[in-house]
Amino acid sequence: MGRGEKAIVTGATLILLLAFIGRLYTRGGPYFERPLTIVDHVAPDKHDTRDALVLLPKVRPLLPRGAHVTCFEPGERDTMPDFFAAVGQLPQQTVVSPDSELPQYVIAIRQPFTHTAYRVIAEFPEGRLYCRD
Repeated sequence: MGRGEKAIVTGATLILLLAFIGRLYTRGGPYFERPLTIVDHVAPDKHDTRDALVLLPKVRPLLPRGAHVTCFEPGERDTMPDFFAAVGQLPQQTVVSPDSELPQYVIAIRQPFTHTAYRVIAEFPEGRLYCRD
């Protein structure tokens, strides 16, 4: 390989290295630890389903097998990302659409759920679990 080719390869390598470092920096740390969820570090902002993916494993032991459950962020128009996260994370429960009739349990992401038929069972930093009275 000639001197010019080595310079081009070295320059291209440095450009790619700087781009990689910039991408890591904008995604935030921790850099050398396993991410908590699969959606960590995919974008500069927090992913829509991150809180649901963190909350659902905490809530799972509190739900009885076969219970009708829904999961959404109250006040949010697009409820489907959290709903689909619950479908994948709660295989032993029946996850119903947030638009369906009143399920037995509601997992509210971030915001409180203000329905008079439900009471809070558990609270976590990412959300709350409600049960119908």
